Amino acid sequence: MGRISFRVAVALVTSILLSTVPASGQTSTVAANDWSRLNSVTQGTSLEIKLKSGKTIGGKLTNASDSGLSVSAKGKSVDVKREDVSAVYQITKKSATKAALIGMGVGAGVGLGVGLSGRSNDGFEKIDNAATAGLTVLGAGAGALVGYLVGRSGRKKELIYQTK
Repeated sequence: MGRISFRVAVALVTSILLSTVPASGQTSTVAANDWSRLNSVTQGTSLEIKLKSGKTIGGKLTNASDSGLSVSAKGKSVDVKREDVSAVYQITKKSATKAALIGMGVGAGVGLGVGLSGRSNDGFEKIDNAATAGLTVLGAGAGALVGYLVGRSGRKKELIYQTK
């Protein structure tokens, strides 16, 4: 019974965690080659502009028009012509809360797995239950901390515009 419960617990934790994590590289289905999408971006939004020359300009949007973009980069205003732009990305901070919750779930699953695998027999002795619960809580706390630290430092790049 112990091996089966451990396998069931691992399968449940894995399926729950994988259902909440979006697939890497998921993007919007809206056409990215539509320049008019830049008109809906609010002023002050952090952008990364890739030029056809290979150069990258990062800054905050000050103006978007049909002919180009203006951004404030390192305290200076930079105007970029539309025909020079290869791609435009919106830069946002990732959610530290979401990363902490995912880390907590992973940590709890690992703690539970370690606790269940370390049981002395298939019985339900109080010390085994307490040790398993303790390892689950410790794993959840450690996972939440690691997830928070990783999530707080992350940035998310969303493609807004790309030439054909």
